[in-house]
Amino acid sequence: MMRGQTTICGALTRKGTSCQNIPMKNGRCRMHGGKSTGPKDRKKLCRNQNAAGNKARVTTGEYETITWETLTAQEQNKLRQHYGLQLHQRINNPYVMEDVRIARMLQRSREETEDIRWIQIEEALTRTQGKRFKQICSMLQR
Repeated sequence: MMRGQTTICGALTRKGTSCQNIPMKNGRCRMHGGKSTGPKDRKKLCRNQNAAGNKARVTTGEYETITWETLTAQEQNKLRQHYGLQLHQRINNPYVMEDVRIARMLQRSREETEDIRWIQIEEALTRTQGKRFKQICSMLQR
């Protein structure tokens, strides 16, 4: 501490020691900035509502999160007809969701015109089918 200084920043440095710089109003020095107090608005305190089923950067669909809520109405209707479900019933079976994933990937490969992107989708489709095969083999070994 410097002569006459009563408070220090106190944040942990890379060396593991506490920072000895003079703090600002929030209690931390200019290098460490202090901890954010977060949003004050109650609506912003909840998770981002737009993030559910975010499809902004889906290229191949290999790692796409697929749940009943993210299915299109057409996909939900096809699954209801195939499995004989009522309107209030849902499917959370991972094997069925993998079928949806593969169907979506096949649709993307049909729509793709660039050769490079088409090859990426086909490689991702091969990996997805391999993962599904491993799931089935592990289920049969039980």
